[in-house]
Amino acid sequence: MSQARTTELLESKILTPADQETTNTYADVTGSTLDAYSQSLVSFTVKNTDGANSIDYKVLASIDGTTYVEAQAEASLAASATGSYATTTAAYRYYKVQVKATVGDSQGDAQVRAIAKH
Repeated sequence: MSQARTTELLESKILTPADQETTNTYADVTGSTLDAYSQSLVSFTVKNTDGANSIDYKVLASIDGTTYVEAQAEASLAASATGSYATTTAAYRYYKVQVKATVGDSQGDAQVRAIAKH
């Protein structure tokens, strides 16, 4: 394996997708899919940047990037609150965050940050 490829596999992966407004049903946060290949630590922070409405979020995981299971069950975030998910034994290759409004038609805004490292 080349030095460049080895370095690429060992480097931390950081995601900072744009804030996303919720919908009434769960939707992927665009840009939140994290490829944890060769990484052991995976961590997501989700912040509700809305000043009034609460949001729900969950973290999904997949081996193949197609079929996902819940890595973290649904959690609610009040206005301006922050939640997190972390694992030190990344058993899946792909992880992503989904968000929705806690109360239908009362949308909030989700800010997601993620890191995977060896």
